[in-house]
Amino acid sequence: MIARQARQTAETTWIRDNRRETYDRFLTYAERLLIACEACKDTHRDDTAAKASVETAFTNFWEVYGVVQTVADTRLVEAARIYAYRLWELAASLGSTSVMGPGNFRQVAELIRDARYNMITEMRAELGLGSFQRGGRANPFAGTDLEEKYAKAPRSRPGPLALSQGGPTEPKL
Repeated sequence: MIARQARQTAETTWIRDNRRETYDRFLTYAERLLIACEACKDTHRDDTAAKASVETAFTNFWEVYGVVQTVADTRLVEAARIYAYRLWELAASLGSTSVMGPGNFRQVAELIRDARYNMITEMRAELGLGSFQRGGRANPFAGTDLEEKYAKAPRSRPGPLALSQGGPTEPKL
């Protein structure tokens, strides 16, 4: 009986650890796809390197999505599906196969960020990690002399090219 319990514990630990690795890859590839799409949108649609980056990110993402469908619980699979198909629409809006059209690119990108937070919430629940609060603006200068200045500063969410055009911007996390 003790050996069976030890074996079951080892299997549960192995599954949990493999899920963590799979979910890590899923979120990483999803973010790479989002960044590649935004970079392609912000450059020129005819930019071969940008298109190749989107294609690579798209392929990597969809490879790991199938694994998530295999190992995740039902609620997480549903959250992953929404996240994945929003990313697909974003990538499709760079070409001619979009359902929504290229005019909705920025709104779809924002909805992808919402889907990512829903995914993270479901992942944390499935892995028994508890929940986290989303919302509001984080102030990395809370408790310092710069807290108020940062809180009052205007924010924008320009694309990734803004870094090369004048300085850092708020991350799109």
